[in-house]
Amino acid sequence: MLKQVRWFWVTLIILIGGWISFGLYMASADFLPSLRLPDDGSIGEMGPIILEFPGSVERSKVEAAWYLEPSVNGRFEWHGRQLWFWPQTGLQPDRVYTLSLQAGWKKDQRGSPIQEVRFTINVRAPRLLYLGAPNESPEIYSVTLDGGDVKQLTHTGGQVLEFAVSRDGKYIAFSMRNAQGGTDIGIVSRGGQDQRILSSCGRDSCRYPVWSPDGRWVTFIRMTLAGGEKRSVLWSYDFDGRRLIQVLDAPSVVPTQPTWSPDGNYLAVYDEQAQGIRIVGREGRENALIPTNVSQQPRWSWNSQRLFFTVENNTGLIPYHEAYVADLENRSTRRLFANVPQTLDVSIPAESPDGQWLVVGMRILNGPVNKQLWLFPVESLDTIADGVPIMAEAMINAAAYQWEPAGRALVYQQIDLTSSDAQPQIVVW
Repeated sequence: MLKQVRWFWVTLIILIGGWISFGLYMASADFLPSLRLPDDGSIGEMGPIILEFPGSVERSKVEAAWYLEPSVNGRFEWHGRQLWFWPQTGLQPDRVYTLSLQAGWKKDQRGSPIQEVRFTINVRAPRLLYLGAPNESPEIYSVTLDGGDVKQLTHTGGQVLEFAVSRDGKYIAFSMRNAQGGTDIGIVSRGGQDQRILSSCGRDSCRYPVWSPDGRWVTFIRMTLAGGEKRSVLWSYDFDGRRLIQVLDAPSVVPTQPTWSPDGNYLAVYDEQAQGIRIVGREGRENALIPTNVSQQPRWSWNSQRLFFTVENNTGLIPYHEAYVADLENRSTRRLFANVPQTLDVSIPAESPDGQWLVVGMRILNGPVNKQLWLFPVESLDTIADGVPIMAEAMINAAAYQWEPAGRALVYQQIDLTSSDAQPQIVVW
């Protein structure tokens, strides 16, 4: 009888201990984050990778415990209880990444460090977007980088003017002609679903949509013509608040062609009134003006500290463009390729996502009529001695060049100048 009582208490103690251990385990599990993924279960090359925490955490400890394999440089952003990681140069498509939060990133209710948590991340292959049939019935299409699997994304009756893709690759914003003679701002998903209007502009012209890097805003220019006077205003659609907000209200400023800095802290717009590139802070404050007589959409460096732009030179019989870079930190500008003996006609340079290379369209004045594409190390921009030709055919003109997000390829448009029937082509280099 005593032996049975003893075994009863032993069994009871074991069960109670198991219940306590299970309860503590479940309590600690309540602290574990979850990986937020799009509906298809994969993310784009530029991320973001999003972890959502059920409770408050010490942000510095979480960031210190972050480990991505293969290793990728990037930056963190906190949005409430969500940690967003933006890779600097883009993730490798069709590759599996492992994300770990190493042990000790948080303590459970017993005061013990929570053990390592791991997640598996799939990266989808990129697709190329282009405006198909631009002279007849322009719509947005997507295609794989080898030219296959063509998909029409918009269905506007051939009214699309231009477009911009969000950094995560999920949505495309575009401007389109409306029935009132103006242009609206619309949006469509990367698969062609959920096409809708963000801003109905009536007779006004809403143009040049661009995305903020975090995908919260689509920023655009709204132009109104009244009494023979044109007024341009910078607006954004706020997806968090689901409302339109006026970014810059300055009657003396005539903004056009906006572009966000990669860190999302600044907008660059060309001010037609002041004839210069105006740098606007996130809160809508004016910060700086970079003089240039060329209306343009400048290009940011990968770290948001420099801005590449062009200036038209009219000193000779033939106008030509010179390339400049503005350093926003020390508020200085310098001309690129200043030590070249020949006179160059240059397009706006584009820096690679890793900040190592610069692509430039250029030609020698009084030489070939077309601009060739050249690749330069960022550290060598005073001469052209270290340049590598990308496209150097004498009678083919290249333009509209842009880096693939991970920096592995360059996309540009070319046209054969020897034929009057030539059609523009898209090239992946």
